[in-house]
Formats: sequence, structure tokens, C-alpha cells
Amino acid sequence: MIQSVTRDRKNEGDVITVDMADVNYIQTEDGAVVFYTAQGRFYPLVPSLSMYANHMESLGFQRLDRTNLVNMNRVKGFDEKRGLVYFEEKAASDSQSAIVAFMNIGKLKDMIINWIVRNLK
Repeated sequence: MIQSVTRDRKNEGDVITVDMADVNYIQTEDGAVVFYTAQGRFYPLVPSLSMYANHMESLGFQRLDRTNLVNMNRVKGFDEKRGLVYFEEKAASDSQSAIVAFMNIGKLKDMIINWIVRNLK
């Protein structure tokens, strides 16, 4: 079994994989699970939006609201009044959407529009 890990407890370093067959032992330290291999200690990824935000930005994911990370490479529409981005050029009432925080629309608007222009080429 392959496990995604980092070398630091806060999961801020590069994400790498460890084959669990190479793990000598697993231990908890101050509430954190630690995998020990011949190459040292590794911390399993603890799923959180903040952890993903840290590692997925280079893939085009942006935090548009405190509750989401949006793959900006897939955004094709923007309803500024409703504070939503869409993943289809002609969004319908049943189209998938993600929320843009109203307090951030002003500062995110240009970035969102630039992504849409890029995505529709």
C-alpha cells in the first residue's frame, strides 16, 4: 500500500509517497502519527482544505471561499451578482458551481475573468 506523506508534521513540505511495506514501525508523537522507515520519519497527510490549498496552488486551485478550493483551469463562467463560478460556458440552473466569497469578489474578479478567458480559448 502506498501512503502520501510529508517530512514535516504540519504537511507543509513536498508531498511524497512511502510504500507501507518499507515502514519499520508507526508511532504517535504528541498526537501525530509518524511512520518510521530506514530513510527517516514521515507524517501521513492529514486531509484539510488548508493542507490541500498549500499543495494544489501550482495545479491551478484557488481558495475562492473559506469552504472551497476551485480548479481554476476548469472555470468557464462567473456570476458576479450571485457570487458563483461555473464549470460550463453556458451554465443552467442545475450546473455545478462553486461559491466566491462576497467579501472577496472585488479582489478576485479580475483573476477569475482572466482564468475564464484562458479556459475558453
